[in-house]
Amino acid sequence: MARILVVDDHPLFCEGLEHAARRLRPEWVFVFAHTASSARRALAGGDLDLAIVDVGLPDADGFSLLRSIAVDFPDLPQVLISGRNDAAVRVRATTCGARGFIAKTMPPVAILESIEAVLGGGRAVEPPQRLGGGLPKLSTRQAEILDLLSEGHGNKEIRHRLGIAERTVRSHLTELFQLLDAHSRTQALIRARELGLIA
Repeated sequence: MARILVVDDHPLFCEGLEHAARRLRPEWVFVFAHTASSARRALAGGDLDLAIVDVGLPDADGFSLLRSIAVDFPDLPQVLISGRNDAAVRVRATTCGARGFIAKTMPPVAILESIEAVLGGGRAVEPPQRLGGGLPKLSTRQAEILDLLSEGHGNKEIRHRLGIAERTVRSHLTELFQLLDAHSRTQALIRARELGLIA
């Protein structure tokens, strides 16, 4: 039996996941939390085998919750779930401690297989399949900045969120623009979307 904490405030996803698991993985038991604060209470109770965290929660950023779980419960594997299915979110998830990534658009069987892989000690963070290849190789920091850029954040907000100097943000942006063959934020975002790096 595996006890799995699911931190997500979307009832339809939670119900769908539990329904699919009841048919295909009846030995799994789910504990649901709809906020980061209720998730922390569930974590304090212990006896969990996996934590699945949504990227957007009412009271916290999912990435922040991943990082805090990785610090407080280093032996508990984590999976990030998101409505977005792009490379920047996947890279950022792994840097925050996730061993798996689930896009909510994935078929139920694929979602359960990803969960099973992480429960078994493996990883499930495959990049989106694309034809032709040729994707630019982003560093972890560049992927984080691209993700925040796609959310509309300016240099100062990015600096605060990542805890780095503003000149460092500018330096990463310059490198990012070169990788994407772009001359502005707008061009960079358009190019990144064309390549599937962001949704």
